Amino acid sequence: MFKNLFKKTYTTINSKENAEGTSVKEGTAPVEAGSVSQAVQGTGAQEAPDTGAAAEAGAGTKEKEKAPEPPKASSPQEIKDLWRRCNKCGRPILVQAVKDNDYICPECGGYFRVHAYRRIEMLIDEGTFEEWDKEMEIVNPLNFPGYEKKVTAAREKTNLNEAVVAGKGKIFGYDTVIAVCDCRFLMSSMGHNVGEKIARAVERATKEQLPVIIFAASGGARMQEGMISLMQMAKTSAALKRHSEAGLLYVSVLTEPTTGGVTASFAMLGDIILAEPGALIGFAGPRVIEQTINQKLPEGFQRAEFQLEHGFVDRITERHDQKKLLGQILKLHSKEHGWEKWSDERNSVRPSVSDFLSSTATWLAGGSEVKPAKSRRAPFSGIMRQKTLDKIKGRQREAWDTVRQSRSAGRLTATDYIRILFDNFMEMHGDRYFGDDGAVVGGVASFYGMPVTVIGQERGHSPKDSMKRKFGMPSPEGYRKALRLMKQAEKFNRPIICFVDTPGAYPGMEAEERGQGEAIARNLFEMSDMKVPILTVITGQGGSGGALALAVSNEVWMLENSTYSILSPEGFASILWKDAKRADEAAKVMKITAEDLYDLGMIERIISEDQPATAENIEVIGQIIDKHMREFFKSCAQRTPEEIVTQRYDRFRKI
Repeated sequence: MFKNLFKKTYTTINSKENAEGTSVKEGTAPVEAGSVSQAVQGTGAQEAPDTGAAAEAGAGTKEKEKAPEPPKASSPQEIKDLWRRCNKCGRPILVQAVKDNDYICPECGGYFRVHAYRRIEMLIDEGTFEEWDKEMEIVNPLNFPGYEKKVTAAREKTNLNEAVVAGKGKIFGYDTVIAVCDCRFLMSSMGHNVGEKIARAVERATKEQLPVIIFAASGGARMQEGMISLMQMAKTSAALKRHSEAGLLYVSVLTEPTTGGVTASFAMLGDIILAEPGALIGFAGPRVIEQTINQKLPEGFQRAEFQLEHGFVDRITERHDQKKLLGQILKLHSKEHGWEKWSDERNSVRPSVSDFLSSTATWLAGGSEVKPAKSRRAPFSGIMRQKTLDKIKGRQREAWDTVRQSRSAGRLTATDYIRILFDNFMEMHGDRYFGDDGAVVGGVASFYGMPVTVIGQERGHSPKDSMKRKFGMPSPEGYRKALRLMKQAEKFNRPIICFVDTPGAYPGMEAEERGQGEAIARNLFEMSDMKVPILTVITGQGGSGGALALAVSNEVWMLENSTYSILSPEGFASILWKDAKRADEAAKVMKITAEDLYDLGMIERIISEDQPATAENIEVIGQIIDKHMREFFKSCAQRTPEEIVTQRYDRFRKI
């Protein structure tokens, strides 16, 4: 009996609690009918077992309840209702355990597919979901025999009108339009009604100035609708183009499976593209590819992790974290704090660790309220500027010593500065063309509540990490990732902060094959007229065009122990003097230190280093840069976007 019970088959689990179905109020997610099919073998996610009582809408975590009593069953059918076998790890699991774990196998972590209304309940704040275009008539444009009966059967089986549910709701209080595909309905294939519901939802979002989140899942086109199905790709893409031109956010979340025409249209057009772990994502199906090339595909091909590595996905996000992440994304795109509204008077410096501990001790002793002190301004002008320059000159450091210090293994890297200067940093990956370059780190963060885009050349800390990141030498995909993030920053009116630390662009053969020169040139071209403030801070080596590709900015700053050069001193000496050993002499005549370049008018500010920028004094360095950045944004707030562009152009035009 038990052997037959747990035999791997295409089974259906019926939930007695809701087999009758449940009526709901308009604008809320209905409880679905009870029967749900197990996923077809060979896919990355399994079909979620249906639940009886709906989970609390939008709750990322469930309220603590009393530990459930061990399930009791006396007949084979009752046992079968309580258990099922995970088709990834093969272990028997309690259906209730899967429900309580956001439809993830508690044994192996394998993902079950989530029904559309369940997904909405997990993400949208309770009581805020309003469904749009819930009822649509069946469309059979080709008069395909039996198609209407097939759709009717799918409706009866799933309690859905079509393969996508769309509407409006809130995530942590932020309004959003959301659409969720459901593979139970004809594998969520895209026919006229699916395309129409998505297009209508996007158009309404554009009219109401709302962001759009779409959870994509599909087996591809709906064959019974022929060319009508194919045209939905263009229709949905055109609607999203208008939404994008209105400066609005679109987040695409790829789930198991996202294939065919959906992949080649709305699923891959997100400003931000997220994916669930292990999700199958591709245009052609794996079997089609294998039959075409007559080869066995490698393990993990077309899975979410594969797409992340190849630059097509920003992040892979666990189901438990999706609501929190989406809420953070919506907050950073809410337009509450733009750079034009920056006011230094309303901002205060983040307290240091020592100050925080000291003030906390005072509060505990006396009960007084802890308030962070207002910072003093640190403009790089007048007395402050002269003091900084006098301090640097007083150190009497040779240029070659600065070169060596800029290359020091213990020197702070881009990720260190991002961590100390910004809050809520969300790293994004990929250039959307070829891959993700670890030598360039970028994403969205907040600076005293103001959304910003942060990009940095990262050389790594450990030898292994440095090799993985090519010692901070970007490839074309790194520069294209940076440009993608900068264009996105311009769309959403976010300032851009770049941290430069590179010996130069990666000189490998594959970099040339993928267009290293074009990638650098494109950055220079596009950055020149971006209508948001751009700030570049050179923290280590600023090597040649590889550094300039992130330095077409309104202002360029250098740390005291950094360099900015046409090429390395060794290369300079080899070319001009045929002797690389004269690198120390070359460093002096090349005028590559912060002091030299400030005197030449090539940079706007020098960040003083009383001690070299290492982990031991990261807090001090961070506070200095923090003060300068706040003054920079205050000056930017006094200019229009057109004036920002003109100032940047004039900066380079006069050189």
